[in-house]
Amino acid sequence: MSSNPHSSAPSPRASHSNILRSRRNRTALGGALLVVALPVLAACSAGTDPQVYQIKPDSGMATAGYMWISNVWVVTDSNTGNAEVIGQLANTNPDQGSSLQLTSVTVNGNPMNVQAAAASNVAPGVQVAGDDVTIPGMRSVQFGQQGQPMLLATGPGVVAGQNAQVVYSFSDGSKATVTAQVQPNAGLWAAYNPNGPATATALPTIEPGSATPLVSPGIPTASTPATATGSASANVTVSGTPNPSSSL
Repeated sequence: MSSNPHSSAPSPRASHSNILRSRRNRTALGGALLVVALPVLAACSAGTDPQVYQIKPDSGMATAGYMWISNVWVVTDSNTGNAEVIGQLANTNPDQGSSLQLTSVTVNGNPMNVQAAAASNVAPGVQVAGDDVTIPGMRSVQFGQQGQPMLLATGPGVVAGQNAQVVYSFSDGSKATVTAQVQPNAGLWAAYNPNGPATATALPTIEPGSATPLVSPGIPTASTPATATGSASANVTVSGTPNPSSSL
């Protein structure tokens, strides 16, 4: 029986063509799915800079070389117009013999004066001489805390509820600018005294040999000088660029 030349049965060539076409369609579909999946995968794997690391605390922070600056706020007295800058400066250099000196601090362009605490509780090796503060490697200073120096300015023109630019300059020529919130010395900030230690309210005594209290970002603590004697290391955890996490 002869085959019908008009039969609907596919020829070997047609079947091969259909198979290729089907494979091309599957390949195209797979490519489209891959294109759709790439943004999702990229969002799930953000490399070394995921969005969670972009979350910033309310307090000001910055880095300058090995110096890590954090928990910076400006506290002002609305009656006198005076201001105090609080915050932590940590030298993250693993070489404890490599000291850095804070040579000046300004708030909105106005110079701050360093007021040493009457009874110092600074970390070993930290020195306060005039307006200069020397910080050895793996040590920190917590301006405004008990037994720590204070940064004071007379009438710098800061306004509670606004931001102020705090500029730190160091002996190696580096600078760091921090945008800090300005708070009134009332409520949570009542223990800070922008007018200096002469009129400060007495706070509980720190026992000799006790460590400098740690500062958590965004949580204000008391700033007036303590009446204790002696010194102790400040144990502070520092992380972020340009240096890996260090325990001070």
